[in-house]
Amino acid sequence: MEINSYLYKLKNTYRLRSNIVDMYNLTNRENEIALQIIKGHSYKEIAENMFIAYGTVRKHASNIYVKSNSSNRVEFINNISR
Repeated sequence: MEINSYLYKLKNTYRLRSNIVDMYNLTNRENEIALQIIKGHSYKEIAENMFIAYGTVRKHASNIYVKSNSSNRVEFINNISR
C-alpha cells in the first residue's frame, strides 16, 4: 500500500492557484483534495485515487468547507470561482 501511495504522489501533483491556498490556509492534503473536488470527483473516487480511506476524504473536505466558509461542494466551487 505504501508503494501505491508513493507512486500516486509521484504521478499526481495537484496544485491550486496559490492565492486560493493562501486565502483559505489549506494544507497540502486539503489542496490535493480540493482540486479533485473542483474537477467533480466523488469522495469515493478521491479516496481510491489517493489510496486513503473514504472517511479521511470526508474529514478533509469538511475542513476545506469550513476554511472557505462553504456549506457544501457547490458553494465551495462557487466561492473559488469568484
